[in-house]
Amino acid sequence: MSRAVVVFHPAVEDDIAAIQAHYEQIDPVLPDRFEARLDDQVERLSMFPESGAVTFDVYRRALVKRFPYMAIYRVARPRVEVLAIVSTRQDPATMEALVAERAGE
Repeated sequence: MSRAVVVFHPAVEDDIAAIQAHYEQIDPVLPDRFEARLDDQVERLSMFPESGAVTFDVYRRALVKRFPYMAIYRVARPRVEVLAIVSTRQDPATMEALVAERAGE
């Protein structure tokens, strides 16, 4: 089985930094736990790119286990393009606009 290459939009780094800063204020171990769970999902996406539920048109989502966040991505074989890491509680229209902007639509 060949793995897809997972690439991240440059702004995803800022998404992750903001989430980790938030969790750092709550408990110093949470940022590392969040990153570990996110890494697990990225690994899963590389093996099973189409496993995430379709969210917006061609975009899919992968929930970060035990945290209220999800990665929004698209499959562009042989790559998986992660466009955003967002709260599952965020307004869907705001998420869709963010993803469309980052995708260059």
